[in-house]
Amino acid sequence: MRRLGVSGWIACTGAAIVSGIAHAQPDPSGIQFVTVGSPGNAPWTGGGLYTNHRGVVDYSYRIGKFEVTTSQWVEFMNAVFDRPASDRVLFVVHPAVWGAQSTTPNTPGGERWTASGTNAMLPVGGIDWRTCAIYCNWLCNGKSTDRSAFLSGAYDVSTFGYLNNGSLFTDQLTHSPGAQYWIPTTDEWLKAAHYDPNRYGTGQGGWWANANRSDTPPVYGPPGVLVNGQPSAANSDWDGFSFPGRNPFAVPLGAYNVTSAFGLYDTAGGTSEWTEGYTGFAGEPYPRDRLYDGSHWDDGAQGADMASSLGGNFPTYPGISLGLRIASAIPVPGPILGVAVASLWRLAARPRRLN
Repeated sequence: MRRLGVSGWIACTGAAIVSGIAHAQPDPSGIQFVTVGSPGNAPWTGGGLYTNHRGVVDYSYRIGKFEVTTSQWVEFMNAVFDRPASDRVLFVVHPAVWGAQSTTPNTPGGERWTASGTNAMLPVGGIDWRTCAIYCNWLCNGKSTDRSAFLSGAYDVSTFGYLNNGSLFTDQLTHSPGAQYWIPTTDEWLKAAHYDPNRYGTGQGGWWANANRSDTPPVYGPPGVLVNGQPSAANSDWDGFSFPGRNPFAVPLGAYNVTSAFGLYDTAGGTSEWTEGYTGFAGEPYPRDRLYDGSHWDDGAQGADMASSLGGNFPTYPGISLGLRIASAIPVPGPILGVAVASLWRLAARPRRLN
């Protein structure tokens, strides 16, 4: 993880120093992050082809409290598409389901969107892995509209390619060292969704089988209703036929009062979420699929919410069920701020003479 100077730390964290004290401000990405601590946690051992003995993360990191929202994706899509056709960014696909509406572009021939009200908090489905990677690059480069800002930062777009008649991909497998934002690794996602640092009491960590701080699958249904006498807890496996007048695609993120132990909403329901994980056949030089986790809107199998369950598909697959939750480094204050904080501590600890 890179160490930033004070000016860089302020830029990346939104921290402001007033009278020598650092005050947290919203992240410049516009994303609400939670911190996942307990480095060096025990692994998940409850089974699963790709998850058993996984989920160990030896460092603290941040991850989105919510999946990317429509308002966040609107800003990105406008930066990509409201520009001359000759300056378009390759590999970016339009989402299949989100809460945006088309509006007049600023550039002739461009495309532009807007989102307001509750639509701004709707999840974004139907985005492929490569589009997610380019979104991370754009965040890493301060949301610059320069075309180069989309091409590197977390992932090198020049590596995006195919082999073996398109069945294998050559994309950069993991995010670049020093990247501030990236697609979560499979271990990072698993830990954030299923690990609880106080599972067995204060400081006694352990794993939950499901993403709702339980070993029992969450109840699927619209928010605020009882399903077979149980309160609904996840936006999955229901529709307007089973609940007339309701629409699962119109449920905003955070509508269920259910989180992981680290404070993540909608790890079950909404969209399944891409990770950096990958898989393929033994002996092949490149992988075949990227991995994703969590249940989605029309997922009928509650087993998808279990720590032992993962899905996978080609990185250009823009399935309606697939979305994204961003991971991020924890910004580290530079030496100048460290000196200021140390000075403040010494002042606070200095004995005072009383008259």
